[in-house]
Amino acid sequence: MSSLNDEMADVQAEIDRVRDHLRTEVPNLFAFDVTVSRIEYNANNNSVTLTVEPSSEARKQISDEFGGVRVRMDDQLTFDFQFTSDA
Repeated sequence: MSSLNDEMADVQAEIDRVRDHLRTEVPNLFAFDVTVSRIEYNANNNSVTLTVEPSSEARKQISDEFGGVRVRMDDQLTFDFQFTSDA
């Protein structure tokens, strides 16, 4: 039988794995460069919230895509992923 410390370590390892996965995969969802800047786990809701911000290259990439139009970016995107259980 594992101790509470062992179980907490397992949970933290899983959260770290999810964070790494999100930092790797989420930028692939966009046609321009973005940075995943904040990832927070909410134990009460069993969810992860992350913030995505355009990288310094994103404005140029979007401008080039639309034929040289001027692009202004002032904000960020926030995503909330709710975990589900197979049990």
